[in-house]
Amino acid sequence: MLLITYFVPPNPRTLPWNKSTDCCSWNGVYCDEMTGQVIQLDLHCSGLQGKFHSNSSLFQLSSLKRLDLSGNDFSGSLISPKFGEFSCLTHLDLSDSGLTGLIPAEISHLLKLQVLSISTVDPYGLRLGPYNFELLLNNVTVLRYLDLYSVNISSTIPLNFSSYLSTLQLSGAQLHGVLPERVFHLSNLEYLELSSNSIQCKWTPKPTITHLVIELLEWDYTFLDILPPITIFVKLEQ
Repeated sequence: MLLITYFVPPNPRTLPWNKSTDCCSWNGVYCDEMTGQVIQLDLHCSGLQGKFHSNSSLFQLSSLKRLDLSGNDFSGSLISPKFGEFSCLTHLDLSDSGLTGLIPAEISHLLKLQVLSISTVDPYGLRLGPYNFELLLNNVTVLRYLDLYSVNISSTIPLNFSSYLSTLQLSGAQLHGVLPERVFHLSNLEYLELSSNSIQCKWTPKPTITHLVIELLEWDYTFLDILPPITIFVKLEQ
């Protein structure tokens, strides 16, 4: 299905795949019972290795709702703009897969996306331009989970986060400036991590969130009478 090779030894998830059998019976492949279309592909940590090409047959799966390719090794491949053609996609996980380069603006075409994870362990591996970051947040308004750990965004923190967000992971994204107070008023936000950025907070968070974890590299602690740097965990109760 994917034009890539395997680690040695192959992961059991893909080892039994056989072109002579119905792909809906393959490990990690889930199909709609009515239409027979592939709607979910879960190949996380499946030992997939090699270049990820834009002509991969993966992009023929137009009914995909969930796609998890995390924990593989695509050897510095670029993220294809064709990912933006999965108009039904609600979950996309490309984290820790050896992908590199600029995250294409076409990701912001995934209007139904609720979960997006494109984290990386390489701080120089992935970039998301400030304009494309704003575009993503403007267009994908139903996001509940956003993880861009160590993706180089290099911008201030925008104001237009989805009100559905429950998890926001932007550690190491080279964000800077003052943390907008509005972030703490996202009604569904439960977990926020902004460590390893150059962010300041100059006011006391208001207890409008039931449970909140905050990790900041820099903080103006004048109201707490403590000096940075320090990692802060804040739990707010109703």
